[in-house]
Amino acid sequence: MTDREVRQRTDPAVPHAEVIDKIPVGLIVLQMSNFDHLGAARILEINTAATNFVGAPPPGLRGKTLAELGKFAKPEVLEQGREAFKTGVSVDLGEFYGRSEGTGSVAYSVRAFPLSGNFVGVTLEDITARKSVEREVQEGEERFRLLVRGVKDYAIFMMDPNGYIVSWNEGAERLKGYREEEILGKHFSVFHLPESIQEGKPEAILKEAASSGSCEDDGWRVRRDGSRFWANVVITALRDDKGNLCGFAKVTRDVAERRKREEALWEVNEKLELRLKQRAVELLKVNEKLRAEVSERERAQEQYRALAARQEKVREQERTNVAREMHDELGQLCTALNMDLAWITQRLPQEQSRLRERTESALALVSNLIQSVRRISAELRPSTLDSLGLVAAMEWQAQEFQSRTGIPCQVVLPEQEVALDQERSTAIFRIFQETLTNIARHAQATSVQATVVLAEESVLLVVHDDGKGFDASNAIRRGSPGLLGMQERAHMIGGEFKISSAAGNGTTVSVQIPFRVMGKGQGR
Repeated sequence: MTDREVRQRTDPAVPHAEVIDKIPVGLIVLQMSNFDHLGAARILEINTAATNFVGAPPPGLRGKTLAELGKFAKPEVLEQGREAFKTGVSVDLGEFYGRSEGTGSVAYSVRAFPLSGNFVGVTLEDITARKSVEREVQEGEERFRLLVRGVKDYAIFMMDPNGYIVSWNEGAERLKGYREEEILGKHFSVFHLPESIQEGKPEAILKEAASSGSCEDDGWRVRRDGSRFWANVVITALRDDKGNLCGFAKVTRDVAERRKREEALWEVNEKLELRLKQRAVELLKVNEKLRAEVSERERAQEQYRALAARQEKVREQERTNVAREMHDELGQLCTALNMDLAWITQRLPQEQSRLRERTESALALVSNLIQSVRRISAELRPSTLDSLGLVAAMEWQAQEFQSRTGIPCQVVLPEQEVALDQERSTAIFRIFQETLTNIARHAQATSVQATVVLAEESVLLVVHDDGKGFDASNAIRRGSPGLLGMQERAHMIGGEFKISSAAGNGTTVSVQIPFRVMGKGQGR
């Protein structure tokens, strides 16, 4: 670029006319010929934006007087323009309306300002959009005002930043009793009780609303006639775009009915809670009584079990004594009788055949008697249990069962010795004996298996048969003497008795007996 071109681009005289024509604000430059009559001022310069308002192109307007434009011919407008020229201060000439082919009605804000010499400038700003927004805002505010004024169930009014009332609606008049002309300008604390005012509650509510944005409060309020009502109050702080506090909006609602319902509900709740407490005390007493009864029953049960255990011990001792007496005394007598009959038989002459037949029959009866004595003695108390221990006694009992019923009975025993005290050995043997008796009577089994397992703290006996099975739980509920006897025998020594059975699947009896620590020189 050459120096000449640079100078042409920077010469302020070059863009003067273009700048005036391109600015978006209408501009008219007037030359005054009569300082007392603005209408005689002629148009020296006018840009395109101004011709949209005037309605004619610039060439046809230059040289015309301001009065010839028609829109500026109003006396009050001409007077204001003359004052601007005289005082040297810009003057607002008002708002003017025109027509536009594209947008219809157009609004302009016109101002006059003095220039040097005898010149006056006039600006024309298109404010159509702003007026439209203002009109919408005004219409919205009016609709809102009508809405607020029409609400009758709520007291809605505005307050300034200090709490003085600046607006009022019909709902507020109906609720609080004040007419609009009576209440405007008064402080909202007139609705509070004297004690609330002394406590500074109104100021505290405004302070909280200003700091938090809003504040809600339920409490007593006062009407114009002095009557009280329970109100729900919401105060909202109103701020402008810059965050400055402009005032407060207050909405008050009479919630006396709601409070009555809440109080009634609270009263019912209190009665219910009192009833629940009373019921809890009653239940506590009943519970204590039940605990005492349960404790008494447990003590009675323990006493019963102790008594049963004592009776069983005595019974077992009696069995042992009877078995021993039968074996020792009755057995000896039977043996002696058998020997005497044999001696007599040997010395009878052959010709006394009838007498020999009678003695031989007596010998046979005595032999059967000796076997019965031995069997009954063993059933009362097998000497094997006392002399050889539990394992040998169970094996003997299984052989007796098998020989008597013809049902195979397998006994699976641990390799180590099962050393239990007499009470536990007897209990396990008797349960095993009773189980085999029940199998022989009811099971219709073809085989029986008994297993003894030693655990760390207990011994477990499991007896299973492949018989027809039965409803074990129903039998226990009906009080089967055999099952209840085995169950009680196990419980008396702290054991656990279980029986499971189903039709066609046989029956399994299991008894778990805890070891008892024995004295030195004894087993477990």
